[in-house]
Amino acid sequence: MRKPKVVIPSDTFFDGIANKFDKNIYGTSKGRLRHQMLLHYLSPLIHNIEPLNVLDAGGGTGVMSLAFAEAGHHVTLCDGSEEVLEIAKKRLADVPNTSIAQQDILSLDDSESFELVLCHAVLEWVQEPLKIIDKLFSQLSVGGRLSLSFFNRDAALFNNAIWGNFDYINAGLNTRNQVKLNPHNAQRPLDIIQYINETYPDYIVEHKAGIRCFHDYLHDRTKQVDEYEKLLELELEHGATEPFMWLGKYFHLVIVKQ
Repeated sequence: MRKPKVVIPSDTFFDGIANKFDKNIYGTSKGRLRHQMLLHYLSPLIHNIEPLNVLDAGGGTGVMSLAFAEAGHHVTLCDGSEEVLEIAKKRLADVPNTSIAQQDILSLDDSESFELVLCHAVLEWVQEPLKIIDKLFSQLSVGGRLSLSFFNRDAALFNNAIWGNFDYINAGLNTRNQVKLNPHNAQRPLDIIQYINETYPDYIVEHKAGIRCFHDYLHDRTKQVDEYEKLLELELEHGATEPFMWLGKYFHLVIVKQ
């Protein structure tokens, strides 16, 4: 059977649905779990003795920026959506050492460098994710780290297979009427890792883990809320181990620039 041509939409921003975006990401068990897992893996950096100069690239409503700013780091948050940043400004209003700019990642000033760059849930919303990675590395100082998380295409395919969504799989995980909050350009973790290893052979991938390796596959979805703490414990125990990491709905990497 001939597969239809997959057309990738333009880069996605969230003007017009900013409040829905914030509630959908952080007001659900899946959003809460994703954020807690990232905080867990980034804990050594959050609690770094010396304040870090941090860029939260495509940082949305500022939830991750808040965690670093409250820990005493100097945080610059950029995002392309004006409405999303209005929420971020309110969230960060009482936190010192923060700055907010409405700016897309590719237009960032090359002369600025950061000891830590955060880029979470951005690659799946842009047309050219590898260009984003290149740009983020250019913003890093030597010895700095890039925290990169993205929607896992392999896990999305697996999850849809479980539910028998074969037409959706055959359409390349795309539909004609794309849902606004459904990532349209999910990435395969091994492809991203291979690109980094081949393009930046001296850089070190010091951490990799799956985010939500079990949560999204529960048949009884009431357990996502009712037994959240047990689920979190399971994710913490196995999220950074083989083979479970590859099933994470999101994938997380930390790369050191050499």
